[in-house]
Amino acid sequence: MKTNDIYDVSAELEKEFGAKGTPQRKAAINHAWEEYNAQILLDTRKNAGLTQAELAKRIGAIFPG
Repeated sequence: MKTNDIYDVSAELEKEFGAKGTPQRKAAINHAWEEYNAQILLDTRKNAGLTQAELAKRIGAIFPG
């Protein structure tokens, strides 16, 4: 059975992460962006057929010696 329940997403976010502008909400937003960007990098690396070590070497994150 299909329902068309409508609810206030902003209220859910406020309940879970605090009101807009609060340190808790800002931290949650920053964490979400970090996760989003990490997933993009992971997908791109895998699509390029690179291991983590190969990517690190290419970008100079691993120094010889």
